[in-house]
Amino acid sequence: MRSILLGDIVALARALLAVPSGERPALARRTIAEAHMAHHVFKRFGRPHATWGNGSLMARANGLPQRREPFADDPDYLAALREVIEALLANRAVAVTAP
Repeated sequence: MRSILLGDIVALARALLAVPSGERPALARRTIAEAHMAHHVFKRFGRPHATWGNGSLMARANGLPQRREPFADDPDYLAALREVIEALLANRAVAVTAP
């Protein structure tokens, strides 16, 4: 997956807001994995994946239904942002410990 910017985190959080809270962890993990795979496709073939984009998390998240970005003090939005960050940290921990 390409380097993560704040806009990537916001885009995925907006996508998480569009689903029930119980579905958010799985959606976050799946979206991160798809962005990672799309980056491999882009590096190998020199063009974006037809569905998942160019390997950026934002490109993948923008392909999902999203809610408009609420104000930063919205508790549900903060929870969605936390979910994205936790999924990114978990993904990073797996990548670092993989042989």
